[in-house]
Amino acid sequence: MKRVNEEELEYDYDDFGAALLDGEPFTGEAIEILGGAVVGLTTFVGGREDGPQVEWYGSGQIRSEGRASRVRGATGVWSEWNESGQLVERKEFDEKGNMISWRQWDEDGVLIKDETYDPLW
Repeated sequence: MKRVNEEELEYDYDDFGAALLDGEPFTGEAIEILGGAVVGLTTFVGGREDGPQVEWYGSGQIRSEGRASRVRGATGVWSEWNESGQLVERKEFDEKGNMISWRQWDEDGVLIKDETYDPLW
């Protein structure tokens, strides 16, 4: 799979922000680098976010991860952690991109939000 620095991509806002490389819709992974560290990875297919999406803190600790579908948006489980590695949020989406659950934890690890949604068919 082709991997490029995110700065190499251009975005076609007339085409809802399609990612382009050398004027063509990009398929592959784009990484974001900050201070010499990889802090983001976005997967594209045909210029649209499609596949794993990951962010890291500058320390290398994972910040968030999930999966996108170019047709439906977020799918599956999306998780977010604080800088110390504690899970702070978890959202789950069905295969159509509808959110079906949302949980949040405070800095002490106490569950403060636990919601379930009926998917929209």
